[in-house]
Amino acid sequence: MCDDEQRSAETEHNKTNSRLSFLDLPVEIFLHICSFLDASTLVHGLSLVCKQFHEILNDNSLWKVRINHIWPNTGYPVLPPDEDDELFWKLSCVALEKQASLWKEEDSMDRISLSNVQYSTIDGLLLMQDGHICISGARDRSLVLWKLPSEENKEEFFKSIDFAHDGWIWDLTAIDNTVYSCSWDQTVKAWTLTNTDLVHFKTYEMIVSGALLCVASCPELALFATGSFCRTVLVFDPRLGCNPIVKFQPHKRAVIRLSMSSNFILSASEDRTVAIWDQRAGRLMKNVTISQESFPMSMCMQRDMVYVGDCSAKLHVLDPKRGFELVKCYTTGHKKGISGVHVGPGCLITSSTDETVRISSPTDPPQHIVTLKSRYGEIASIDYSNDVLAVSGTDGIEIWRPNSRMRCA
Repeated sequence: MCDDEQRSAETEHNKTNSRLSFLDLPVEIFLHICSFLDASTLVHGLSLVCKQFHEILNDNSLWKVRINHIWPNTGYPVLPPDEDDELFWKLSCVALEKQASLWKEEDSMDRISLSNVQYSTIDGLLLMQDGHICISGARDRSLVLWKLPSEENKEEFFKSIDFAHDGWIWDLTAIDNTVYSCSWDQTVKAWTLTNTDLVHFKTYEMIVSGALLCVASCPELALFATGSFCRTVLVFDPRLGCNPIVKFQPHKRAVIRLSMSSNFILSASEDRTVAIWDQRAGRLMKNVTISQESFPMSMCMQRDMVYVGDCSAKLHVLDPKRGFELVKCYTTGHKKGISGVHVGPGCLITSSTDETVRISSPTDPPQHIVTLKSRYGEIASIDYSNDVLAVSGTDGIEIWRPNSRMRCA
């Protein structure tokens, strides 16, 4: 071969090599490279680069294997997901990786104490505006708006309403920027959240004689409900005035917890049952006995499952797809009753009157990640929003939230 022909062949070879790209890699090597990247980068970044990457990363088996590596020897999810949810496995893997990273790393969370304002047990706790605002209601009858420290303002700001009710404040809920507080004084009060204050604008007087122990809302329907010591549940539409639109009495003892969705209202009672009210049919669907020995203390309802924590530190799972049948029961590691429960695609959070919060995996069975110790005694309430955890006890609140390093990651 002459020199010119050799140079021409080498030039053509170099051009061919220059056209090689990430797209030319065998799928096995591509996936091996992906194993070093976090799930969020793969789902929200790499899979959007081109059709080929999207097709490779759209295989649910890939995400199922990855989830099994995060929590081996467990079942996920606890109950079967909706078959038409194409994004379930991808987004679940993103959430599981994120929550495991947040809670497993000791220096990933900042811890903030909010105290010296309320001087009795804080039973009502509510995070708003993606965890930037915390509302607390206490047995000293005060209602407090807390603005958590930010990069612009390093100090927390609070606004206290000293006599928001004439009795203990038991619970809080919200619809958009309206906060609803229920009290031992047999009223629910509505408050407008502004930049610096809570402004009272309506009081709902109850047609029942007992104290109000819980309140819950359904923002999709703009409805809220309250449960009372005298076994009654009342449902209100704020657009239609101060009179209840529905009243029912599903229990033999006090109603202590409520959860609402657009289809159902669930009420937990000291009579050891959870009652299911069908909002569409306007009737009581059934009562589920949680335990013969223990009564439910806390409850969290998602679209596809319900978690109920009881006074003997056990966690029960109800399946809405099977008529709210009781399908699972777990021991939690707590030593006393479960005062709060939150479950999401990435974590399971339980609080207890044993003064601890346990962060676990939302798997079958749950796997313990970390235990948080309260500075303010027995835990009365928790709330969780946008990776921010709020925990209330006797005269103080603790906030756990990702630090700046984790927020930038």
